[in-house]
Order: sequence, then C-alpha cells, then structure tokens
Amino acid sequence: MTAKAQAAGIDLRGRVAVLTLRRPASGNRITTRMAKEITALLESARDDPGIGACVVTGQGEAFCLGGDFHGEGATAASRATYSDALTAMDWAMCSLGKPLVAAVNGNAHAGGFGLVVACDIAVMSKDATLGLPEAARGLFPFIATAIVRDALPKKVFFDIVYNARLMDAQEALSLRLVNEVVAPGSVLETAIAAAEKASSYDPAIVRLGRDLYYDTRNATPEQAFERARSALARALEAYVAAGSKRLD
Repeated sequence: MTAKAQAAGIDLRGRVAVLTLRRPASGNRITTRMAKEITALLESARDDPGIGACVVTGQGEAFCLGGDFHGEGATAASRATYSDALTAMDWAMCSLGKPLVAAVNGNAHAGGFGLVVACDIAVMSKDATLGLPEAARGLFPFIATAIVRDALPKKVFFDIVYNARLMDAQEALSLRLVNEVVAPGSVLETAIAAAEKASSYDPAIVRLGRDLYYDTRNATPEQAFERARSALARALEAYVAAGSKRLD
C-alpha cells in the first residue's frame, strides 16, 4: 500500500502501516477533507493483507489539537458534512479489524484526545498533554465524549471539561489512558514495536476478537455471550483448518 494524501498519509514499516497526520502548521487539526482521507486510508488498510497493524502519529510538535472547521463553510449542510466526516473517521478506527496503536508524539487535545482513546493501545511522550478544552472555547467535546466517556471516571471527565484542564503524561498513565510514557524521541519506534508484536498473531483471529470487543460494548449480557459464542466457534473452525498446534 503506497497511497499518499496531502494532509494524511501512510508509510509502511514491514507489516506496520504508520498513518501520519500532516498538518503540522495547524497542530494537525482535522478538517473535513483530512477526516475523509484518514477514513479512506484506514479502510484500505483493513482490506490489505500486507498490513498487520497500524500506528497513528502526528507530524511536527503536536499529535492532534482537535478539529478545524474554519473554512468549511457557514451552511447547515457544511456543518453536517464536517460532523459526518469526523464520525466516519472514528468509526473507521473502531472497525479497522487490526491492532491500532497511538504514537502520541505531542499534545492531544479535543478530538486529538479522542483519537488516542480510540486506539487499542497508546505510547505517549513524557512532554505531551491530553485535554478536552472545548467548553472554554464556546463548544463541547461532543464527538470525543462518545469515545472518551467510557475511558474516564465521571468526575475526572467533567473536571477536565469544565476546568479545561490539561493532564500530563504521568496522570494519563495512572488513569490507563496510555500504556507507556517514553522520551519524545522514542515514541514512534516504541509504538511501532508494540504494533509489530500485535501483528505477529493470526490476523483472522485478531479481527474476530477485536470486532467482538466493539460489537459487545453496549450489548446485554445475553447478547454478549451469544456473540462471543459465535466468534469462538468461527475462531476454532479457522484454528483447526489451519492445523494449529493444540492449545495447552
């Protein structure tokens, strides 16, 4: 896969696709066009057998400082298009079917915070911060709320929203919003190493399991068990067909 885009592009590192947000002058804020590019890249990566995992990172000093709707137009249609594009991008991350790692090279605020949480695991620079400062700017983290709310205790969520408070890397680690905090120059390589490890497993089994995770998040216990039973049956069929070694 060699597709390039103006504001977002993918570079292959073995079986790991590194998706880089490429609007450093604007803090990698996401426009409608950029969201559509990211969605297309993720959908292409999902169907590419040569890609085992993806890493998302930002170019320059920031990871992503949120959305950028300036210049998108003042009509209701343009605002709806913008919202739809961001939602589709976030869903493409959920439905990737492959391990997705955030390489948080710099600050991740607003929608950028949502991108970090939407990834399966995250490696964060010790100098970076996370935050949801939209309320202080006259908005609210509407789309990010749908992603972040399950990752944060209620009191912490509203604390950082109402106070526009930025949390440092150590607090993010203590809240399990990220998995590892490293020096700024080590973020990308550490994230790629994590993605390589995750991509070493059977891709069909990982896809079944990852899709099951998202499919059962809002299911009743009965629905969750039924979907898990179905996924296990398919996984065991594939396991036996592949002649895998007996489970210990």
